Amino acid sequence: MVDPQKFQSDVDAASEKLRTRLGARGSTLRRQLRSAGRALPKTARQGGRRLVELQEMMAHPRLRRLVRAPDVSAAFAALNAPLDRIDVKERRKDRLLGIAGSAVGNLMLLGLLILIVLRWRGLI
Repeated sequence: MVDPQKFQSDVDAASEKLRTRLGARGSTLRRQLRSAGRALPKTARQGGRRLVELQEMMAHPRLRRLVRAPDVSAAFAALNAPLDRIDVKERRKDRLLGIAGSAVGNLMLLGLLILIVLRWRGLI
């Protein structure tokens, strides 16, 4: 049998990890998993869905007896393993470099378009 307080504290820790590592918004684990979306690998999404199911079962007194410790630990492991590998600073840096690269590429296209128009008009 799984201790409900320990289970809830582990769910809260996973929820906080989703918030800090991926910036997933939401008041519940279900909403945070939906917010994280494809930023999580498939196995982590499945583990998160299983945690939500187990959380609902833990809320019901009769279904609580059906929750097994190996299922809980496997779901937590599936969700936490990819989250532990995420480096927040690296994600932020990659996002900024992506935006900068996009801006530079667009400016280069604009410059090329201006050169083509000037050449077409005979100004060059």
